[in-house]
Amino acid sequence: MVIGRLREGIKVMSEQSIPRVDFAIITGSTSWGLRFPEDLAEPCVSVIETSMNFSTPWGQTKEWKLLEFDGRLTPEGRSRRVLCVFSHGWSAEEIDHSASRRVFWVLQQAGVRKVLTGSTVGSLNKAILEKDFVLATDVIELTQTAYSLLAGRFRYDCSGKQLFCPVCAGIVEKEARKLWPSDARVYGYGAGLVAAHSWGPRLQSPAEVNAYRSLGADLINHSLAPEATLAREIGACFVNVSFVTAAYMNYFSPPNINVLGAGVQLAQATLPRYKKVNLTDDQTTKVKSACMRRATRACSTF
Repeated sequence: MVIGRLREGIKVMSEQSIPRVDFAIITGSTSWGLRFPEDLAEPCVSVIETSMNFSTPWGQTKEWKLLEFDGRLTPEGRSRRVLCVFSHGWSAEEIDHSASRRVFWVLQQAGVRKVLTGSTVGSLNKAILEKDFVLATDVIELTQTAYSLLAGRFRYDCSGKQLFCPVCAGIVEKEARKLWPSDARVYGYGAGLVAAHSWGPRLQSPAEVNAYRSLGADLINHSLAPEATLAREIGACFVNVSFVTAAYMNYFSPPNINVLGAGVQLAQATLPRYKKVNLTDDQTTKVKSACMRRATRACSTF
């Protein structure tokens, strides 16, 4: 947690004002195969505004939506608005590892208290297979992201003891067990899975897979660790919605064999309207939608 929550921020003029909301969804490769939430056609979930762009002290962040969940769906019986950003805020034109800082600056200005992020992961654990649903409880991020939002080393003291919210994770796990395909497994918060971080976009080499595995990692991807850190910096609860696209042994297959499983179809992030939809994409986005409906503002983390 952050000792003394960071609430002040650099004030800048933006193309659109940032709405005040308690909840946010960060989409990622789990939903490249469809438009979220439009393609789910869920009753009582609507898009209030789309194609929103915001200015930050480090440049623009694009492809935001403002969603609304009808009060008939929420625990408190009132409508709930949610900010949603496409694919971690990554640019389609360049590799930009600092994108998450711009995303979380916007969430900080919005007053967001709970963040749900979607991402695919690679497995570093032989028991965790393709299509398995996984919740992380900790990270290994040896570079300690350079893209912090904290105002200075002498003003805040941060702890990494609990980067993922167990209360939110419990909601996600409950919904995933209802919705996830029966031919795959759901690993909840109690499994104690650790997610390693590599910046990407290159997938890990066999030597890197063994190195991270020897450090105690069960999963690896390009987004979870920086987002978990930034969420805690702004005083927000954080939880992931993820499934495995690369099993451990895939990293050691012959060079002509794709690391990503043959049963996983990924649309390209550069395509604003997607061409392929697979079951796992659809089920993951349904889990995200269900969790936003059922999450409460109260949390034992605070």
